[in-house]
Amino acid sequence: MSKSDHIDLLVRAFKAAWDYYFQPGRNSDVLECLARPALAEFLVSKVREGVDDEPSLAAAGLQFLFSLEDQPEELVGEPDASWNVREAA
Repeated sequence: MSKSDHIDLLVRAFKAAWDYYFQPGRNSDVLECLARPALAEFLVSKVREGVDDEPSLAAAGLQFLFSLEDQPEELVGEPDASWNVREAA
């Protein structure tokens, strides 16, 4: 499979998984701005593992998107528990 064939495969599989997951009216806690690059990276890794048919790649991508719903959100800049609150006198 040529490089352009791989790219075409990735684009089609990405679109299939994305369109199925992010249907209009579907409620999801997954942020599109984070999910798109993560899905692209995931699909590339699957192609590198040897997955080279569109239905399998799209299904893996869709499963990956659903798995993002189960991921706990990471706190950015967790508060330092060592601080104290003092009342002003």
